[in-house]
Amino acid sequence: MYQDKQAAYFANSRPEMTPFVPAGVRRVLELGCGGGEFGAALKSQRALDVIGIETATAAAAAARQRLDRVLEIDIERELPDLAEGACDCLVCNDVLEHLADPWAALQRLRPYVRSGGWLVASIPNVRFHKVVRRLIWPGEWRYEHDGVLDRTHLRFFTRQSARELVESAGFRIERMEGINRSSLPVWLRLLDAVTRGRFDDTRYLQFVIVARRD
Repeated sequence: MYQDKQAAYFANSRPEMTPFVPAGVRRVLELGCGGGEFGAALKSQRALDVIGIETATAAAAAARQRLDRVLEIDIERELPDLAEGACDCLVCNDVLEHLADPWAALQRLRPYVRSGGWLVASIPNVRFHKVVRRLIWPGEWRYEHDGVLDRTHLRFFTRQSARELVESAGFRIERMEGINRSSLPVWLRLLDAVTRGRFDDTRYLQFVIVARRD
């Protein structure tokens, strides 16, 4: 189903994510690189190499025009043809939720990140207030073409479970924050105030995690 996505789905350069890639990184391994737009934007800003992993054939072909190397493989079925510790940073931009077992996938990819290297991941937030509102009233969990309830998402995460996902794979989180913020409705702002920030996370569409390989 993921491979059947329209071309525009794979063409997002994700400019809000480039600042999270740590300085000094020289080789990036990007899981779910799509058409290579993010990697190309990163390469235009810094002197580094980007290796992409992509299962969708058309997207992989487009990425080969932009990145240094593209591996057209399913990480849940085969391993990349790379040496252990070959990369400084693993990037997962809204891709882990598309996997049947993202916990195992991160563990499989960890050896390709050098000791002390980085993981940068963005993960959709299932507690996003628009999802929560529709779940409360009118009681809908309706899959969509994109967004948190994208019909190709197999797994769903909150801030806490996203943290647990990364830590269980052997990465130590150094930074975690919400991105693509949205204004909360009045009732949820009041509830957040009364509970002293317990609902602050609902304003974010995604969370970004920056972690290091232990």
